[in-house]
Amino acid sequence: MIKWWKETPWRMIQTNLREIDMLDMDADRFVEDLRSFGATICLLNTAGIIASYKTELAYHYQSPYLQEDSLETVVDKCREVGIRVIARTDFSKVRREIYEQHPEWAYRTKEGRIVDYRGNVHLCPNGAYQQEYMFNIIAEFMEKLPLLDGLFCNFAGFYANDYDHKDHGLCYCDNCKKRFKAEYGLELPSAADLNDPAYRKHRLFIQSCTRKHNDRIHTFLKGIRPDLAMQGFDYVRLESNTEYSRPLPYWQYSAASNTRVIRGTGEVGVIPSNSSVDFIGFQARHISVGCQLHELRLWQNLANLGGLDFFIMGRLDNKDDRSGFSAAKKVFHFHKAHESVFAGLKSRAEALVLRTGHWSDAAEERGWIRALSENHILFDEILPEDALQSSLDKYKAVIVPDQQYLPEGLPEKLDAFAKAGGVVVCTGESTLRDHEYEMREAPTLECLGVEKVRYISNDILTAILKLDGEDKKIFTDFHDADLVGIGEKFIFTDLKEGAETWMRYVLPHSAGPPELVYYTKVSNIHGVSKYSFGKGAGVMVPWLAGKLFYQCGYPNTMSFMTGVLKGLCGLTSIAPDLTPMVEVTVSDKPRQTVVQFVNTSGHFGTSYYAPLPVCDAQVIIPLDAPLKSVRSLMEPGGVSHSHEKGFLRLTLKKLGVYEAVVVETE
Repeated sequence: MIKWWKETPWRMIQTNLREIDMLDMDADRFVEDLRSFGATICLLNTAGIIASYKTELAYHYQSPYLQEDSLETVVDKCREVGIRVIARTDFSKVRREIYEQHPEWAYRTKEGRIVDYRGNVHLCPNGAYQQEYMFNIIAEFMEKLPLLDGLFCNFAGFYANDYDHKDHGLCYCDNCKKRFKAEYGLELPSAADLNDPAYRKHRLFIQSCTRKHNDRIHTFLKGIRPDLAMQGFDYVRLESNTEYSRPLPYWQYSAASNTRVIRGTGEVGVIPSNSSVDFIGFQARHISVGCQLHELRLWQNLANLGGLDFFIMGRLDNKDDRSGFSAAKKVFHFHKAHESVFAGLKSRAEALVLRTGHWSDAAEERGWIRALSENHILFDEILPEDALQSSLDKYKAVIVPDQQYLPEGLPEKLDAFAKAGGVVVCTGESTLRDHEYEMREAPTLECLGVEKVRYISNDILTAILKLDGEDKKIFTDFHDADLVGIGEKFIFTDLKEGAETWMRYVLPHSAGPPELVYYTKVSNIHGVSKYSFGKGAGVMVPWLAGKLFYQCGYPNTMSFMTGVLKGLCGLTSIAPDLTPMVEVTVSDKPRQTVVQFVNTSGHFGTSYYAPLPVCDAQVIIPLDAPLKSVRSLMEPGGVSHSHEKGFLRLTLKKLGVYEAVVVETE
């Protein structure tokens, strides 16, 4: 079987068709607009809440606007010119009139109410619509649209939020009650609270229900046609987006991080497709975020070995705000011109960050991603469940940022990684719960050398850490400072014999008036520890340095994190003199290395402008093979190099927003 998704250069455009877009649909114009971008894949609204084709199913709401070229015609004409088409579906809601015929399909709040958002009623994945009827819909449109190439299910799973971002809580429908009772012998929990044993089981219940349902869809789809690509199995699609109500700061590495976490170590084999969402938020879907942010996201996708993905509301030809189009076309056409360069590349990373989930916005994780990116340390990201299936052998360090629970088997795998010579870094409350969310007296990871957690404090804002001369031999960035700020959380532990420690905990003291702002007590409590374990070690950071840095960005915090990464883990910077505002990645395939630069300096406060040019941007990478050629893909002649003693030094004369340097060896 040909797996087209692995062979097709991934340049996707999602035209999120509204009902009225079918009123005057011109299939020829639609296809030509896609071709003007160099798109190879189109994601088209097909079924679910609204059928964009003529359905014969009683409980599939028929769009009243199917008057010009049909969806069948659009799909056929896309395929005629080699553009693959993936069906976008959304089975999370039905129109009110369908709900009234089948109220048992609906999601229910704790009070038994439904969620009706402007005539669209939320459904529960355990109801018969998603468990049974949606399979009739998939079978129908796959028969009526035989040239479709894949399936994307929007809002797949248990979602409690509506389009106004209101959280309605857990589902308490009869289907959930019966199934949870049957599987765990418990009533549904009253709230989302990890201190409640029923909620801990409910977390497992949600995961199990979602996994089983997705597996059923996958099996059903492949039974129709094995060459159909499915989201979550053959490709994984995330979004870089903005929202009016989202807390600051903006996450400038959204596209880079999303692409990395989908890709993982590269062994899972799915296609990473992170979408650059054009609109500024749910309540303003007609307004574009503009070209600068789109360009930054799309270059980050490419630099981190992902596909290109651009998402707009409506059609390309009738969009009122087209200000993001030029950026998407620029990056799409660049990729089209250099497809062969980017095919088959593998990341050359020496560190790995565990992420809690695809859609995680955890501040602690983001802070460590920033620290690695801005120190120019090459790294990958991965989901814990994917780490279980992947080799860790190539990495020097694995970072676990405040993740209380890991899947069964992963703590043992990380201990084995440390025993073989790696370094495992855990921060905050990492692994203080087991894989069933039950609390433990000590972390599940033996390599950390923690005997016992004595207590956890969430109210130590005026506490600090004090360094002495010995500390500064490891934490070398503290030239003129002897203190480290630590935020509000601290985990007090007893360590096993032989653990090395650095820095000392200064007890909380007065924050005012100014005359009383001083400390007199420096304890023997450590601020960070390292425990030798086999050939490697475990590092425990008993506070949330990543969260503090992500939220505030203090150089004091970065100096601490740099000391952990370089001093305790032995990680290296490939660009020690390059501004932190340039992201650098290095990837390889036989006889070729590609070094990519993404200039993020245009991120200024809450805005994205054209980045400032960077002159003489330099990286140094290990390279033993004899050198054949070095060339720039953006500025011919714009890179100089030297190669001696097993290291290649590249210098860009002038970096704009992006550069890719291709190094070929004998």
